Amino acid sequence: MFKIQYRNPQGRMVTAQSFDRAEIKKLADKARQDVPDPKVNELRVREIAADEASGDFIWAECTADFSR
Repeated sequence: MFKIQYRNPQGRMVTAQSFDRAEIKKLADKARQDVPDPKVNELRVREIAADEASGDFIWAECTADFSR
């Protein structure tokens, strides 16, 4: 499961969740195309992962994987 958040050209925060990596990549590309400045679009992608120490599920940062 992935969660993506970014600001659209109107400045509103957009949030979406999906199991489909290709869909998240498509949304990340759209976010960078609509608002190229990373300081403005505030693109953030997270993936659910298991914490090895506690076994809990956490949201792990993976924005860099979708920012290329």
